[in-house]
Amino acid sequence: MKKCLLYLLIVSFSAALTAPSVQAQQVYTDLSSQPTGRIYFNSITPQNKWELIHRKYDKKPIVIWGTLYMPEKIQGKIPAMVISHGSAGVQQKDIDRWVRAFNEMGIAAFIVDSFGGRGIASTMDDQFQLSPAANDADALFALKLLSTDPRIDPKKIGQIGFSRGGNVAMDMVLESFRKSVIDDDLRFAALVGFYPGCPQVWWEVPPPPLAGAPLMLALGEKDDYTPAKLCLNFAEIMKRDGQALEVHVYPGAYHDFDNTRQYFKYFPSATTAGKCPQVILDIQHVAYYHLLTGEKYPSFEAMETEYKGCITRGVSTGANIAQGDKSEADVKAFLTKTMALQP
Repeated sequence: MKKCLLYLLIVSFSAALTAPSVQAQQVYTDLSSQPTGRIYFNSITPQNKWELIHRKYDKKPIVIWGTLYMPEKIQGKIPAMVISHGSAGVQQKDIDRWVRAFNEMGIAAFIVDSFGGRGIASTMDDQFQLSPAANDADALFALKLLSTDPRIDPKKIGQIGFSRGGNVAMDMVLESFRKSVIDDDLRFAALVGFYPGCPQVWWEVPPPPLAGAPLMLALGEKDDYTPAKLCLNFAEIMKRDGQALEVHVYPGAYHDFDNTRQYFKYFPSATTAGKCPQVILDIQHVAYYHLLTGEKYPSFEAMETEYKGCITRGVSTGANIAQGDKSEADVKAFLTKTMALQP
């Protein structure tokens, strides 16, 4: 439906990779057999977030996959983290930094590939290829799947995401998103969002029911792809409405600053909504607000008119090894606290 068109504009970005194609493999509905490595499972592909939270999506499953990495030593039931990638798909740094970090903590890591099973390599130049609602759904189906693994504590499953995947973390604080897929009390225990896009944010007016997971945001001071300032504006609203939130802004850091390979690159064709008016999208009640003033748009068309022409191309990304290491330490401290882990 037309009113959901702009929901695809939440932008999230990283360096481009080519994703592998779907293969005919066993599709897991539970992990009672305790597999590791690549695991194929069912998800859905909602066309937008309104469709997702109102359960109006096509129920026909799509087979996607994730890769499960377990710590070397497992004692009792262990925590797990769902890793949601950005617009480039799964990156090597997801393994080199984050799988390593979580496994060192005794935490299982499940990297979900939202692109490969859908035949997408990257959405950097065209975010309309896949609604971010699909990334949300994938994370929730991954949560359900991991909760069936006898090695994993279902009450200590968290999610971490980068750019497009960082917006997944922000959405998962809302009970309306959790209930879009989950029918029982299963929920994420902790959420971490790295450099999400905040020009358009999903919230509810009056303040929404929250899913209960604390959220950490990791933002780059020099990020011109998904500017930190916009997320800081939204952070004040989340805290005002009761969301447990920890925010870190890393000096001198660009988008993708946690990459483990030192680089800096300009992407002339990548799109960003960083210069657009900042908007709250209340898709539970189908209403739209200016984030900074709280003024309600008279219609979707009025908001759409204001947004026309504000999407621009040309952004920078780059690693900052020192700040990446600092963010890793901050994530470890956050999870230790929120999941009540042994330091």
